Amino acid sequence: MTDQASYNDAPISEPSADRFRIDPFAKTLAASIRKLASPEGTVIALNGPWGSGKSSAVNLVVHHLKDAVAADEIVVINFACWWFRGEDALALAFFRELYAGLGPTLGDKFKDALPKLGARLLRAGSMVGPGIDLAGGAGVGTVAAGAMNWLSGLISQGDDTVEKLHAQLKKALSEQKKRFLIIIDDIDRLAPDEALLIFRLVKSAGRLPNVIYLLVFDRRLAEAIVTERFPSEGPHYLEKIIQAGFDLPQAPPDYLHRQLLEQIHAVCGSPPEEKVVRFMNVFYDVIAPEIRTPRDLNRLMNALSVTWPAVGSEVDQADFVGLEAVRLLRPSVYHALRTNKERLAGARMFSGRQTPNKAEYDQIFLSSADAAGQPRLRRALMRLFPPLESVWSNLHYGSDSTAQWERDRRACSSAHFDSYFRFSLGDDTLPMSEIDALIAHAGDSAFVETTFREASKNVRSNGGTKAALLLDELNLHADRVADEHVEPLLKALFRLADELNIGSDKAKAFAIGDNLLRIHWLLRRLTLDRFDLHRRSTLFMAAIEGGSLGWLVDFASSAHRDYHPREGREPEPEQSCLTTSDDAVTLRKMALERLRAAAKTDALLSHQQLPYLLFQWRELTNDEGAEVKQWTAKQLEQDQAVVQFAQALTSHSWSQTAGDMVAMRKINASVNGLEQVVDKDLLRLRVEQLVEKSALDASSKDIIRTFLDAWIRHDKNPRV
Repeated sequence: MTDQASYNDAPISEPSADRFRIDPFAKTLAASIRKLASPEGTVIALNGPWGSGKSSAVNLVVHHLKDAVAADEIVVINFACWWFRGEDALALAFFRELYAGLGPTLGDKFKDALPKLGARLLRAGSMVGPGIDLAGGAGVGTVAAGAMNWLSGLISQGDDTVEKLHAQLKKALSEQKKRFLIIIDDIDRLAPDEALLIFRLVKSAGRLPNVIYLLVFDRRLAEAIVTERFPSEGPHYLEKIIQAGFDLPQAPPDYLHRQLLEQIHAVCGSPPEEKVVRFMNVFYDVIAPEIRTPRDLNRLMNALSVTWPAVGSEVDQADFVGLEAVRLLRPSVYHALRTNKERLAGARMFSGRQTPNKAEYDQIFLSSADAAGQPRLRRALMRLFPPLESVWSNLHYGSDSTAQWERDRRACSSAHFDSYFRFSLGDDTLPMSEIDALIAHAGDSAFVETTFREASKNVRSNGGTKAALLLDELNLHADRVADEHVEPLLKALFRLADELNIGSDKAKAFAIGDNLLRIHWLLRRLTLDRFDLHRRSTLFMAAIEGGSLGWLVDFASSAHRDYHPREGREPEPEQSCLTTSDDAVTLRKMALERLRAAAKTDALLSHQQLPYLLFQWRELTNDEGAEVKQWTAKQLEQDQAVVQFAQALTSHSWSQTAGDMVAMRKINASVNGLEQVVDKDLLRLRVEQLVEKSALDASSKDIIRTFLDAWIRHDKNPRV
């Protein structure tokens, strides 16, 4: 279980919690403060950028002074300046904290001097108004100007000058043996005018014996504020106030990196051994350069503790952690990535007019970085999105790379890109747990059949079914299926093939592919590189025994074409054939027997692949279609059979002209070459008769009318 406290953003207070080598510096600074000779309002500045660990360093300084505090050598006064809003409140709170810290030690000598000095300075600066809003501390709220009894009335009381009051306070403090350390942290969290006020207060009231100030801020920001308000002085303004300034040592990069790797391991686990090299490449090129301070590390780990559990098992670990680092620490780059999926995902092969505009890509993805930082950012983005190498490195990737990216669920995979930016799986992505379960149970035919039958009923937002996704994933992960599970897996799929031939899973427009093709691709991926021809052929013959009708005919045709290709093509090398030549012949005999058996029942007429099966029947008999024509003629005697022919011969296609943003769906009559398996004229006559036949139900009439209209359009323009 992850220790959330180990990467929270709270400053540490014990050396044992120091993970970034802050304590040696804090210990040295504490020793210097303790040994400082005759301090008189000595101002020490601790400088560091936001998130570098300044507050942790302050806490560790106090830790190393606790012996001196216990010995009554030092009194530590912490002024939490950022609790107070507005200059009036801040000034008043400053003197109140000073009074509360120094008063118990100075006693009566101090009773009048500091409150009066504060009153005079506040009056001179016109800092006290009718109401002072103090917020943030326990018991501190909206305080009227007269609510502080110790200051009430002092603004108009007495004639003591600032110089006289200051002299009295100096005398009282000089007689003390102890030191007073006043710590003012988080000055850079204040508004500019409030930060300037702190410097003014320290400058005006701070030169006091045995008093040391430790001011903690980002000097770069402070100098920018001073330069804006006092252009003629600039950084010299701070130099007049600060006697000693120290830069907080940066956490050594190797410490940051080591801590980051440990925390990533705690939250995300370790990458698989085969992915360790790539993970470390991404770590050093993408993640580590963005982690400059402990706060950067904590921000990333806090984010990962929330986002990783949501999708961690569904994405590539290196890509996800890398993109989270970009999201948090380079938000403009992240936005560019999120909105340019088409430029980042998939293996884009650019050539000729498709060559990408390098300047355009530089502007989109690199413009947020300065010139010196662009080469590193470019290298980082190519690590995450290899297709960018075709733009910036003239290195191109093909379909094998695309398949590997999909298997690994990389961000550069079109199918998985969105998961990295939505922190959830899209409708086109299956949980890895489902894929793992299917592969683990691939040898259980009943499990496979149940899984696919349920998936075929699960309709996605694009109209297709989950079955297509399962087949795609099996194709990607085919090498994970155990050898002994190949045959039972294929038996199940061969039995289901006709059920899985779902129209909505067919590719639209210019894409190709349907579930039968997916099964063809899968059986090759499962067998060609594993088994020799005879082992493969034996396996297929065992699996096809219970295969569905359409699949048996289709598979027999594929096996036959390996040895007897269409005109103009060469036969497949024998080692690449699906089956032996003898088994290919046997498959054709099996297919013909099954077709003849189906023709005697309603199985053939009602089959969704009826036209295809009729043409295959003709090819298997070698009688120029006599047998199949005899069967179709008999079927056309029945009205309902004509309706079934019309439905089976109505197809759809997609067309898109130049300038169109989408493709248009067209209804076609698949009548080309139909005379080889049916009396075409008789079919036309019967269809025309049924259009006028009132006895048909509305649905059947609609099927007939749609088919006839498409046939008429075909007659007018046969090439369409």
